[in-house]
Amino acid sequence: MGTMGHYRPNLSNITRKKPIKKTGFLETNTEKKILKNRLTQRRFSKILRPIVLILIGLTLYGISYIFIISDIFAIKKTDYDHDQIQVEDENPILAYMQNFKGTNIFLLNEADEENYLKSTYPQYKKVNIKKSLPGTLILELEEYAMVANLIYEQDGISRKFIINENGIAINTDTEDLSLPYVYFETDKVPTENQEVIKPEILQFILEAINDFESKFGMQILDTTYYKIAREVHLQTERYFYVWLDTELTVDEQLLKLKLSLPKLDIYEEDLKYIDLRISGQTGDKVVYMLN
Repeated sequence: MGTMGHYRPNLSNITRKKPIKKTGFLETNTEKKILKNRLTQRRFSKILRPIVLILIGLTLYGISYIFIISDIFAIKKTDYDHDQIQVEDENPILAYMQNFKGTNIFLLNEADEENYLKSTYPQYKKVNIKKSLPGTLILELEEYAMVANLIYEQDGISRKFIINENGIAINTDTEDLSLPYVYFETDKVPTENQEVIKPEILQFILEAINDFESKFGMQILDTTYYKIAREVHLQTERYFYVWLDTELTVDEQLLKLKLSLPKLDIYEEDLKYIDLRISGQTGDKVVYMLN
């Protein structure tokens, strides 16, 4: 039996399909479109950028014109408390504020002006300047309280002042009968609107007057302050003096006098002075002299 051979196709007669070559047509068109869009955007950006800058510039100019150049926010008036400033024409700070009329309210540095006014007019405890848009300044003032008449007498020179709680001489050659009198001995002639006595010394004097009157029921007619000696002499209604040391407290010195009352009758004795400054070897003691 013969064998049947396997069928083999003639490969040479089979035509092979050639692979389809990819053309660059689609890629090229897509890239061209992208490139074209980019070029268009760049041209648009070149045109838009100066327009945007011009619009920004116009906007800034408009804002500057409204807030700075125009008169909309120019200062037109100054408001104040009429209880604090009763005589408008005589108030130096209110007169100074008139210089700001027409100034742009945003250009005013109120903190600098407040510091300047406080240093120029030390009688004021508080100087506040507030802005009220569009063109009003609000002025708030508070003066130091007037607390004493100060009288300077030396070498034929006599001057009177009213001093405030900060020790500054405010009113010259005048007096207030409702305030205590303080005679002042110093080597320098006091001047107006200057500190003539340290605030702590002034506080010591006022405390001594009030405490003596309240504790002993006796009025103080006047007080003398000796700056170099650091002493305060209180003249009582019975015309004797009470000497105090400004380096010690008022309380501790008046306590010595109170403890000595059983032995020293300040209401009956004809006294010239009582010296409360001295401390003895065995403790504090009261020295006094009779007329």
